[in-house]
Amino acid sequence: MRRDFDQQPNGDTSRAIRLSHASGVPVYRQIVDQIEFLIEAGKLSPGDRLPSSRLLASHLGVNRNTIALAYKTLAEGRYVESHRRGGMVVKSASEAKAARTVREQALYLLRRVIDDCLGAGLQPDEITSAAWQHALHAERVSIRVAFVECNDERALYFAGELSRHLMSPVRPLVLGGFDSAEAFDVDLVVTTFFHLAEVRRLARSRAQVVGIVVGPHLQTLLRLAQIPTNHRIGILYSTIEQADLIRSSLIQAGLTNVDIFTQESIVTPDDVDVIIIPSEMPEIRAKLASSIETIEFGNVLDEASVRVLEQVVEEIRERKASASCSLATRHAGDRAWRSRRHT
Repeated sequence: MRRDFDQQPNGDTSRAIRLSHASGVPVYRQIVDQIEFLIEAGKLSPGDRLPSSRLLASHLGVNRNTIALAYKTLAEGRYVESHRRGGMVVKSASEAKAARTVREQALYLLRRVIDDCLGAGLQPDEITSAAWQHALHAERVSIRVAFVECNDERALYFAGELSRHLMSPVRPLVLGGFDSAEAFDVDLVVTTFFHLAEVRRLARSRAQVVGIVVGPHLQTLLRLAQIPTNHRIGILYSTIEQADLIRSSLIQAGLTNVDIFTQESIVTPDDVDVIIIPSEMPEIRAKLASSIETIEFGNVLDEASVRVLEQVVEEIRERKASASCSLATRHAGDRAWRSRRHT
């Protein structure tokens, strides 16, 4: 059931948000941070509707444009989405958590760069000026990237990894859980080669689609190599398709006594000697008997795929930057022409 923000247990909007005009933090940023906290803490649930910008501005005693900017920032961070007549509505906590992780990683990298600049002798005002100019340029050529997978855990994990490599937020998408027209309104869609054909079919030329390789972690390969060939092996994975791929790989490696189980299965030591589970779903381990040896099948991004993807992202940025410069030059020419006409 959807709730309005003003009907939350902790009181109305004016009591839920506290503004400090002496903190030095922009007002819109204070609003964004506090609403993000409410969502991540579970005090705002998916489907809850935020008050209109006019109403919240009246409650907080700020300009309506300040609220509009805060809501825009929250939407860009995937915390809320616009439902037209329904106003701004809270999205799922998993997307909010992913957005928070990306932001924290970005701030950590920024602090490291600032420390390096100070250590090199740059003054704070030089760093501030350079960062401001670069941010303005980067904003004009920023790209929107989405990563598509078959389940929430893998989508969130690999979107976070790609965000770290590309130094840009990557939106996680799960097959079957999004509207293609809206979700693929981006510059680039990334997926694994296993889903590449399906994602390209869904994209229908709306966005460039790139496939990447995801392979087993070296530790996983070493542990799998140590399994005796006469052992009974079970695979309990998030999807049957992924489990079947792992089963085929094990059979090719000479491990033929392999069975696939579903998450609803009750697996006992009488069924298997060792069971393979996905590393991104540790809760599966808790469901298994402690007497069964478990191997977490950890996946990592292929380094060559990441390098190719970084090149693709840079090419898209260059195209957008070139288009932005051409547009700015054209607008400047138009302004000069109008100015000459009026002189």
